[in-house]
Amino acid sequence: MKKAIGVLFLSAVYLCGNLSLNGQEFVDGARPNNWPEFVMSPEAKAAGIDGVITVGLTVSSKGTTSNIKLFGGPMWPCGIKEPEQVDEVRRAVRKFLESATFQPATKDGRPRSSDVQLYFSVSKSFADARDSKAIEENLRKGIFPPLVEVVNISRFATELPRLGGAVGSTARSILEIQVIVDEKGDVISAGTVRGLPQEVHEARRLGCSSKFKPLTYRDRPIKMTGRILFDIRR
Repeated sequence: MKKAIGVLFLSAVYLCGNLSLNGQEFVDGARPNNWPEFVMSPEAKAAGIDGVITVGLTVSSKGTTSNIKLFGGPMWPCGIKEPEQVDEVRRAVRKFLESATFQPATKDGRPRSSDVQLYFSVSKSFADARDSKAIEENLRKGIFPPLVEVVNISRFATELPRLGGAVGSTARSILEIQVIVDEKGDVISAGTVRGLPQEVHEARRLGCSSKFKPLTYRDRPIKMTGRILFDIRR
């Protein structure tokens, strides 16, 4: 008889509501053909770069890409300056997508061009972290995942930075931050998913100074990742 997986744990583990294919998460539009695995350089891995890069692009009716724009990501470890490999990884992702092909969107049975948004995982381990089906199957076998992506990670937060703002200010921006939380509940890596380029370091400060209750299964803590939204008024 199979052992039941904890309800609280399964309610935390999630496969994004958006379509996930080839280890990448797509919001809508065209769908990818069989892509090879994206592999970072050894230097980028050694620098601790991980996470997702938010990408917008156009897919033609023939399945080719254009107008590639990178909006956020990746992440790197807290407590260090931005590694030079961050730009290297972003360039590599752009080059990868320039040669990628898609199954174009269709209308009335005919292929058409479309705009696509995707969250591009820069490591296999990070892509695996959102595979809830595989995680559940492995837990049933007693195999614990190295990293789990959870929905609404803010509900595990025990301390989030207070955001100041001028009284009556109408200027505001939304920062979406991806974090990795270790088994003790400390944020060990952070990066932007959504936000202005000039807000990257502020986003990392907010993410890295947050604290969380550890995610556990059968009293064993598991490293987790997720996204936090900060509504900043200036």
